[in-house]
Amino acid sequence: MTDIDLPPAEPYSVAELLTALRDEREIASGLGPVPTGFDPLDSVLDGGLVGGDVVLLGGQPGAGKTICALQWARNMSEFGRRVTFACFEHDEAALLNRLLVQEVARVGSSADPTDRLRARSVIRDLMMGLTTIHKAVAASPVIGEAFASLEEFSPNLQLLRASAQSTTPRMLDEVSREHLDWGGVLFVDYLQKLPIPGANNLEDRIYRAIEVMKEMAIAHGITVVALAAAAPSGIDAARLRMSHLRGSAALAHECDIAILMSQKVTATSDRHLKFDLTQLDQARKRTVFSIEKNRRGEVDLHLEFVKDFQNFRFNPDGGFMAETLED
Repeated sequence: MTDIDLPPAEPYSVAELLTALRDEREIASGLGPVPTGFDPLDSVLDGGLVGGDVVLLGGQPGAGKTICALQWARNMSEFGRRVTFACFEHDEAALLNRLLVQEVARVGSSADPTDRLRARSVIRDLMMGLTTIHKAVAASPVIGEAFASLEEFSPNLQLLRASAQSTTPRMLDEVSREHLDWGGVLFVDYLQKLPIPGANNLEDRIYRAIEVMKEMAIAHGITVVALAAAAPSGIDAARLRMSHLRGSAALAHECDIAILMSQKVTATSDRHLKFDLTQLDQARKRTVFSIEKNRRGEVDLHLEFVKDFQNFRFNPDGGFMAETLED
């Protein structure tokens, strides 16, 4: 079914497991959930994401899926977990650019807005080879702070430029296994581009892709965060639902948690925004995170976070939606 080598599963009786608990022997990793760094999302998820789970992060084009996922990856790395971010959309330089701009916004939050703008421009030039790190730091001191902050946890975060031609599940498994340990996190941006040898059509490819991600998560004790693209029916939808994702039937069956991102300005019922221009303006700046599936807790919860896309991030301090969503 898959092209990766997984260790064979061993059966245990409940009596054996209970005895192990009485003898204070480990039957689990001993690691708790890994926080995303987004509040109150981590509270809703009982502390964060858990090893062995596949977490689906879906959204329309431009919703901020990669921005959100890379921010989570950064936060998890800082928390001490090993993280691999495999991206089919951007190369390592583009991802590092985003990480540095994120860090500038974080460590330089009290800096003058003009300084932060200059720092973003200098980082872009640095990634394009138009300047050096020494000149970049001299041009904008906040860049030096961002570098120092990122270096503290940088060994934990691995970036992989994935290819729709060559990054098969076997290759992804081999590369990530060298870096990830038990309790690590693998991001796949995005799942529908993962090539599956022998898959004859899109539905079959997506089904087998999510299936092998689940097997990897359980076998290696890692969390897999799989980004998912919207199908044509979901691109113009006011509010994204699970049925709007490409290969939705397979995705819904295999994932443990499904979080769908929608623009608040379109996802909110008209009666809240139609006659209130202030609320309408505020809604344009926010993204709704809807938890449609959660095997470990509550579902149909809707959180909102303010977009800070010029800095490739969301404000991680969000809240629960008070308004009604479009049905």
